[in-house]
Amino acid sequence: MARPNRMSVVLPVRDGRDRIEKRIDQVLGLLDEMIGDPEAAEVIVVDDGSQDDTAEYLGELAEQNPRLRLVRHSRVRGMEAAGQTGLERATGDLVFIQEDDADIREDDMKKLYQMSQDPTVLAARAQTQPPSFPAELIRRLVAWGVVAQRALPQLGRSEAKTGLQMIRRPHLQRLVGPQGDRYRLQSETIRGTSETT
Repeated sequence: MARPNRMSVVLPVRDGRDRIEKRIDQVLGLLDEMIGDPEAAEVIVVDDGSQDDTAEYLGELAEQNPRLRLVRHSRVRGMEAAGQTGLERATGDLVFIQEDDADIREDDMKKLYQMSQDPTVLAARAQTQPPSFPAELIRRLVAWGVVAQRALPQLGRSEAKTGLQMIRRPHLQRLVGPQGDRYRLQSETIRGTSETT
């Protein structure tokens, strides 16, 4: 299995000073575990027009860690634009883009990394949805009345729907280049369920 020369992970954030350091540490630890070479990985945090002191805080973190890079949108442009900005600034051959301002699910990143070992896979996406609760359980909770009124908000706080993309940057550059229309791509959707613990 050939490993990429360099990996980049793009994390969008908006007004996230209180949560971004934990996310960065999680991703750096995961990269170290997956590829074993700290010099071969970078994390690009795209601050999407934060109104708090997120950008300043990220600047301090970047001074302490050379694997961390900061890009800032001067105004809110959205998470999709933040992901695109990160992709444009990435130096890695293999780029992971978190699609929203949420924690990366480690299982999703590991599965996408495993898929990247197949040289025919140019891009892939993992989407995780929170588990749904069986209608029978909800019906019973509602029948309990007051207890259910307290329990249902807790059930609603389950993990949010998140998405993570994996892109081989050199291939993407070829596809958008002058000869790009000569390539034929096949698309395949693999569906699975994901359980949270």
